[in-house]
This record gives sequence, C-alpha cells and structure tokens, in this order.
Amino acid sequence: MKKMMTYLLVSIVAIIAIVFLVGLFIPRDRTFIKTAVLNSDVSKVFNLVTDFRNQTTWRNDVKEIIVINDNTWTEVPIKGTAITFKVKNKVVNKIFEIEIVEPKNFNGYWVGTFKQTKQDLTEIEFKEVVTISNPFFRTLSYLFVDLDKIMESYLQNLKQKLSE
Repeated sequence: MKKMMTYLLVSIVAIIAIVFLVGLFIPRDRTFIKTAVLNSDVSKVFNLVTDFRNQTTWRNDVKEIIVINDNTWTEVPIKGTAITFKVKNKVVNKIFEIEIVEPKNFNGYWVGTFKQTKQDLTEIEFKEVVTISNPFFRTLSYLFVDLDKIMESYLQNLKQKLSE
C-alpha cells in the first residue's frame, strides 16, 4: 500500500513537472485575428459591439454582465472563468480597445477596428492577444481553451444579431 502511494505521488509530481516544462517552450502570447465584411452601417456595428451592457441579448456564450462602471465590466460566461474588462481606447466608429483586468493569472487585450467602405459596408477586424506568464497555466490554456473558436462564435453571434 505504501509503495502504491509513493508511485501515485511520484506520478502526480512527474505530470505536473512535464506540464510545467512543456509550458516553458510555448509562447507566452497567443494572438487571434478575425476579419469580416458586414452589410450593416459602421455606426450600427460599432454601437452593438461597444454596448457591453446588453451583450447577453445577442451573445450565446455569456450568462451575465456585471457593470462596475461606465468603462469596466465583468463577463460571466456560460462555461469558464469570469473576466473583467476595462475600456482602454474608444474612437467612435473606428477603434474599440479593451484590456483584461481580472483574473490575474493572465492578461491581454482585444482590439476591434471598424471601417465604412464606399459601398456602405463595414469592414471589421477583431484582434485578441492573451499573455499567460505561468508556464503551467500556459500549457493548460493551449490544451483546454480554444480562443479561435471563442472569437469565431463572437463573430457569428454578431452577424446573427445584424441579421446577416
């Protein structure tokens, strides 16, 4: 029994060490970019994206929005960890940049750029950069968090809300 417990303990420590070591070789930053051309006016798209208070009405991945103040809020997802964001830069109908404030085990930012075309279409680019300093969490992030899928879902929800 004692020998079995020792093997179990050594195995657990070995797995943790391997996950940590793998994380040392994974880049700290993860960058994801999504682009689209929408058939809606740029002001309509910009207002929808920047109105964080009402995103639960059109995003199927967010359970609740907790408003802290006019520039800070917490998104409580249906699955996963709550994330607090703060507006870093907002230029009407052009740029919306937010940064991750909480949780402390990772940080990063999201930038949406908006451009009205001559055909009254809206070109958008959404870029998200997440930085995970801890090698252990970095490995787990790569294994269990598909940020590309999350961004794709956001874009699909946005298109659906715009009836596109």
